[in-house]
Amino acid sequence: MEAVFFRFLARELTGVLAGGRVEKVFAPAPNVLTLALYLPLGRDIPGLAAGKKTLYLHARYGTGRFFLFLSPLKTVQPERAPAAAMRLRKHLGGRRIAGVLPDWPRRRLTLVVAGDGPSLLLDPRSFPQLVAAPAAPAGEDDPAWPPLEAVLGDPDVWQAHPQLSPSLRRRLAGLSPELAAQAYARLRAPEAEGFFVEYAGGAPEAVWPLRWPTRQGPGRDVREFPSALAAAAAFGEPLAFGEVAGRENAPQAAAETARARRLSRALARLDADQARMRAYIARRAEADLLAAHLHGLDKQAKIAELSLPGPEGDPVTLRLDPSLSVVGNMRKLYDLAAKGERGLTAIARRREDLQGGKKDLEGREHGARKPASARPLPGPLADIAANRYRTTDGFLVLRGKNAKAGEQLLRKASPFDLWLHVADGPGAHVILRRDHPRREVPRTSLLEAAGLAALASFASGAGSAEVMVGRVADVRPIKGAPAGKVAVAALVETVRVDLDPRLEEMLRQQA
Repeated sequence: MEAVFFRFLARELTGVLAGGRVEKVFAPAPNVLTLALYLPLGRDIPGLAAGKKTLYLHARYGTGRFFLFLSPLKTVQPERAPAAAMRLRKHLGGRRIAGVLPDWPRRRLTLVVAGDGPSLLLDPRSFPQLVAAPAAPAGEDDPAWPPLEAVLGDPDVWQAHPQLSPSLRRRLAGLSPELAAQAYARLRAPEAEGFFVEYAGGAPEAVWPLRWPTRQGPGRDVREFPSALAAAAAFGEPLAFGEVAGRENAPQAAAETARARRLSRALARLDADQARMRAYIARRAEADLLAAHLHGLDKQAKIAELSLPGPEGDPVTLRLDPSLSVVGNMRKLYDLAAKGERGLTAIARRREDLQGGKKDLEGREHGARKPASARPLPGPLADIAANRYRTTDGFLVLRGKNAKAGEQLLRKASPFDLWLHVADGPGAHVILRRDHPRREVPRTSLLEAAGLAALASFASGAGSAEVMVGRVADVRPIKGAPAGKVAVAALVETVRVDLDPRLEEMLRQQA
């Protein structure tokens, strides 16, 4: 997030946050901070959080792509808040924000808290700091803008003018002189041309207060938003929610990696055992040679080496155990050959088990999943009795095995996940998981999830059924009602699907 965009975001945040109350402070992931803010009654943010009393200010600091945005949704929280977050709660919890002081060239924001006690400085370079409230903004409201020629000619111009970052300078340098002059003039103007988020491969890449006069390549897109707040949310939500989701699943990913290493080591040991067993079996020929010539040998002789004519008449040298007699060596060789045969049988069974496990692991890495009963569900859903499916587009779908499990899914799923349930009758609750609130669900995946909901309902024997689709945030269990009964505040849509009994097995094999 560039300072030239932060300039307008800070201006809008100043009008929204003043008068709000800090309810809680969260640290959902390293380098991410979330403030739960209760806004004054009647203060709406059109297009972002109309009618919401509590909003969440998400900020990233330190290394990584900086973001700062307001959202009606909070990310998944750790079971225990870090000590640094608890310290901020102690000083800020329940206190009102008297004002906001921006230092936009440095992308800093000070939340001035009413009453005695420190205020909060949000700085992209470090963890949020408790500071004494400044009397005036630390930066200039209208800082100096050097001539364009100086900007393009000095790679270190950002040190004296922090609003002119190296990436902004490179963007200007990539334009023709005429277009660069026009873009630089728009950046210096007191009002933004608009608010634009650039996407690469469907993921947000940058957010600007102007549309750059460059042609986008394949897989790239630019979308305009009505306000800096809306653009900041569009830019930050996939980054914030995606990062926290990644942290949440990190232990599971580490476990999968460790399991893969154990499988590889076990298979390597099995290869060594198999080679040893085959060497044992190969010595049966030596035992047979001893048996064929035993009548002409001293059976009780203890020797280390013996030369006998082989089946083709050529001499064969046998290396024996000198602590055993010739007969004892023969018996030992037969015993080893028998042990080798038994060992190969056991190794074959063990290899089948291990290769089956490896195949399952590799299948999960490539999107093919095994049945839900074999693996726990992710994060807070781990202990819920739910069937697990994977759509053809790779979306995780969970279906409660009973009414209690369906209610638990609703309570613990992310508010931006999609909820599906057959219309006009009893059925199972189905949750389609999304990584972040703005992740689009392809129509094929939505219809597959709807089919799973219909197959576990009163309409399972029909040829088709109508299925309701809504956001989890708009679905609530009814207090005092039997488990599974819910109230739906709003629906995204209602879809009609054809029922195919093969769908469950097809998607379960991919889960």
